[in-house]
Amino acid sequence: MSQPQDQQPVDGEIQLAAARCVQHLEGLGAPFLAAFHSLENEFLRLGRELEGFNYRAAEVARQASELAEITSGDDILRAASTLRESLEVVGGACGNNAAEADAAGLAKIAEVSVSLSNIMRDFSRLVKHLTMLGIATRIESARIGGKGLGFATLADDVEKLAGKIESASDKILGMAVSLANQCTLAHRNIEEMAQSRSVCSQSVVELFRADLQAMEELMAHSRVTAGGISEDAGRVLENVSEAVLSMQFHDIVRQQLEHVGEALDEARVMAQDGPLSSGGHDAADWNELGGWVKDVLALQRSQLENAGTRFEGALQTVRSSLEGISSLVSSMADRARSLASKGGRSVLGQIEEEVRHIAASMREYHGLEQRMSQVMQAVGASIADMTASVAEIEEVGSEIELIAINASVKAAHTGDEGKPLGVLASAIQKLSVDARSQTERIMELLGSVDQASLAVDARAGGHSHVQGFEEAVEALDGEVTTLRTLEEQASAKAQLVGKLGGELSEHITAALGMLDFKHDLMASLSAAGRTVDELVVGLETALPPGAVYSQSPRLRQMLDRYTMDAERLVHENVLGAGGGDSGGDGDDNVELF
Repeated sequence: MSQPQDQQPVDGEIQLAAARCVQHLEGLGAPFLAAFHSLENEFLRLGRELEGFNYRAAEVARQASELAEITSGDDILRAASTLRESLEVVGGACGNNAAEADAAGLAKIAEVSVSLSNIMRDFSRLVKHLTMLGIATRIESARIGGKGLGFATLADDVEKLAGKIESASDKILGMAVSLANQCTLAHRNIEEMAQSRSVCSQSVVELFRADLQAMEELMAHSRVTAGGISEDAGRVLENVSEAVLSMQFHDIVRQQLEHVGEALDEARVMAQDGPLSSGGHDAADWNELGGWVKDVLALQRSQLENAGTRFEGALQTVRSSLEGISSLVSSMADRARSLASKGGRSVLGQIEEEVRHIAASMREYHGLEQRMSQVMQAVGASIADMTASVAEIEEVGSEIELIAINASVKAAHTGDEGKPLGVLASAIQKLSVDARSQTERIMELLGSVDQASLAVDARAGGHSHVQGFEEAVEALDGEVTTLRTLEEQASAKAQLVGKLGGELSEHITAALGMLDFKHDLMASLSAAGRTVDELVVGLETALPPGAVYSQSPRLRQMLDRYTMDAERLVHENVLGAGGGDSGGDGDDNVELF
């Protein structure tokens, strides 16, 4: 609507302002549209780079997930559990202290062998006395003549039986000496067993356990680290995907600038055709037309400011996003490389070395046990032979006693002349009783030796659980090999994650340099904005102060053709429909990212 006559400027001023609009609006949108369209290849290249980042990030995430699976999967947990179970078996074998008990048993055998030697020396004296009595009986038998003929036979029998006792006692004495030698050999064997066992001592096993504990802690650390790497890789993938989606700002700004260019052309046509024309939207006069053109230009000025702000902000958002992704990827790659370099190879190597030493010492220990068993079998054989020899002595003693009894009866029938022979017969009988007593002592000693040797021999067989030990060692070797294989797989996978992450970080860093292509566009937008500002000021100056005009129908048409909320919000803000200022600050809720 028009103002009162005293407030209306000369139509010539409005027409001059409109003429300036016609002049300066012609082709005004061409520079910034050309600048924007010249960036198409840059946008396409950036889009391809982001798509490539998306693919690379997906591959890093996949490899990191596999790394986490290796470090926390059932295979590595089962191997570690079996390794600890096998260690307990080996530790039990190494902790066996049977050698000390064997030494005690052998000491008993050695003590008995000394006692046997002493008893056999007593037997030598007994045999000597028995021989002397036989000679005395022979002499006395010759003295009394025909009455002593039977006693001569007695003397022969006693001397023969004394020889048997002497032979058996010599055999037993030799066996006792041999038994002592066997005990000496067995003691030496026990010392070697103790030395061998010292290699497989509890301290070594404890060291083994400590290394295993260190390995398990390292595995737990690897699981946590690998899990963190996998989570970071997932976040990288999400962030890259978001950066790819954020590229839609290109289409938003492009449409916004194209609409501004169209609106500037339409404003030029309005100013050129003037009022009361279809091009001027049938404005009533130049004042109304000038007001409409001013409103359209003011709106486009806000759209230009908003587009520039959005474009610059979107690029900065992409830059910040890529910088954040690059930092995250770089940190993830460093941790992956660190995980690959640390690994468990050194600890596994120590465990392998300890398993080898323990296995070697236990095998040597088993060999000594076998030798010990052979020695004790020889001891058992000696005991059996001695027992048989003692049985012979016992049998001879019984025969001598029977002969002595018969001689005593015969001497009594001989009368006074046979009294000396009776005394000799009684002495022979007493010696036979002594022989029986000695044989009982020997049998008792041999019985105790037999029990001690059997106890040692039983232990030699009992703690020769080599099969179980070998199975445990094989299990240890197998699980260490399994863990080494898994560790190598995890290390290789971590190296791959580190390599892929490093490459992704390098590509992102290179892409950041591609984001410095905005300068020509921003300069064109600023130049167009200044021109529009000048035209708006010129129209405001030409129009009556405080004049209010009806809204341009072109503004309503523009609102209807917007497809982006960004443009619609700016439009409503400028017209006052949506509140807020006209500087384009209401873009925080626009669907850019």
